[in-house]
Amino acid sequence: MFLFATLSAWADERGERRLESISRHYSAMGNYSVEFLLRAGNAEQRGVMQVEGNNSYLKIADTELFVVDSLRYEVRGSSKEIVIDRADAYEKELLNPLNGFSGVSREFTIEECEVEGRIAVRLTPKKSGETIYIVTGIDGESISKVQYGVGEGRVEVSVEQSKKLNQKLPPFSKERYKGYEIVDFR
Repeated sequence: MFLFATLSAWADERGERRLESISRHYSAMGNYSVEFLLRAGNAEQRGVMQVEGNNSYLKIADTELFVVDSLRYEVRGSSKEIVIDRADAYEKELLNPLNGFSGVSREFTIEECEVEGRIAVRLTPKKSGETIYIVTGIDGESISKVQYGVGEGRVEVSVEQSKKLNQKLPPFSKERYKGYEIVDFR
């Protein structure tokens, strides 16, 4: 039992160090952009996430998400709706560019493992939910893909390209979305 506890603690330390390494990799890029492919069941959607300091922009399908000056604007094209809220209300989102992976250890058991021949980090929820795998690229620091769920409920986000962002984030403007209903939770 002692050996198991020792090996488990060692795996957790390696996993936490790997997450720190991934965070440092993206922090070192400064402002960056990630293009990705989201697969859920038989559906696929391409998307992009851009990060500039504490501000970010995410676009997938007809949804855009702007985080600007501690506010979160979720623009839903199909329902012509804008939801405004405080960005800190979403701190627990796993891949939140505002906090990287800080606080993940409170919610998940972290272990380094291997997935498809690549170094990965397995995040097992301490209470309930799906196990998440963060699979690294060949360098062991960039994210190649994120997987969670099983069977038809499986979701996979494959990173197609990440690069330094040399342009400004698309600005949020209510004028751009005239006729949209605004739901303000601030």
